Amino acid sequence: MNIDDIAIKIELLERQNLSKSAEITNYTQSALTSKVKKMESEIGQEIFKRTPQGLKLTDVGDHYLHFLKQVAQQYDEFLQTVGFTQAHIQFGTSHTTIKLYGASIMNALQTGHSPIDVDFTVESSTSLNHKVHQAELDCALTSNPLKHYADLHYDLMTTETFEVISSPSHVIDFDQQTPVTLLVLSKGCMYSKALAEWLTHKEVPFTMKEIKSVSSILDFLEIEHTLAVLNTRLLALYPCPDLHFYEMETLNKVIETVFIYKKENHKHSSILQLKQVVESLLEKK
Repeated sequence: MNIDDIAIKIELLERQNLSKSAEITNYTQSALTSKVKKMESEIGQEIFKRTPQGLKLTDVGDHYLHFLKQVAQQYDEFLQTVGFTQAHIQFGTSHTTIKLYGASIMNALQTGHSPIDVDFTVESSTSLNHKVHQAELDCALTSNPLKHYADLHYDLMTTETFEVISSPSHVIDFDQQTPVTLLVLSKGCMYSKALAEWLTHKEVPFTMKEIKSVSSILDFLEIEHTLAVLNTRLLALYPCPDLHFYEMETLNKVIETVFIYKKENHKHSSILQLKQVVESLLEKK
């Protein structure tokens, strides 16, 4: 038994959902089923009850989970005793993602005494995608990029929506095709690209301005012929003046957020652990 094997067993016992565990660990469901059978063979008793509602831990399974957690904790204490150096991960996020989840991810790693040391790189989705492909980053959490590389996993973590907004004093009639200024957090953001394509299709002349502060974007909306595109959840974090929200029938305002990493690293314990931290935070949203 190795520590990675223990981590997988804890995942299976805690989640009690082979399909979900398969998505998270990137093992096939049949491989995880085999692991469950092997655990039960080793112990000599069932660790799961098969019910109409799914798998449920037996008393033996609950005791086994407690035992494995103790082993994992003792292993962590041993590593601390011998001065184990934390695993170092280069983690990429987009501008919106870092504002939404960056602090929560860091807090979860610190309060959980994680053996992972994470450095953040903040760039556009397209750039992050390329850097993971080039092995300049270990993994990234960002909007689903347009281009998918064959050597990378793109694991769907959640979906986000975005809003197109302006001041109610300066509502824009796109049919008039008046030149507008588009304010964005990042020119490479998938939200920005989606709206830029929509404006181009509508033959509305526009100039895109990158402004890193959401508060500043909201202030600049007081300028005539100015609009902005921002993540819905991010926008809700800021005290907003009265805003005009545009309903745009042909614009898809849903964007997928994915966790990107090399297929060859699909069992890399540190990357897997970071992914689990991210997933647990997203499940609480």
